[in-house]
Amino acid sequence: MSSLQTRTERPPEGLARGVVVAPKWAVAALGAAVVLGAIIYLVVRVRRARKSLRSP
Repeated sequence: MSSLQTRTERPPEGLARGVVVAPKWAVAALGAAVVLGAIIYLVVRVRRARKSLRSP
C-alpha cells in the first residue's frame, strides 16, 4: 500500500523557502520599513485634510 502514495518534498520550516535566502533581520527590517512608511503616509494625509478644512 505504501507504494501507491506519492512522496512530496517540502521546503524547510521558516523564512528561507525561496531561491535567495534572507536572514530574519532583513525580513524584519523590510517589514518595519513598510509599516513606518504607511504610518508616515497616513499622518501626511491627515495633516493635509485638516489643513484644507481650516482654510476657507
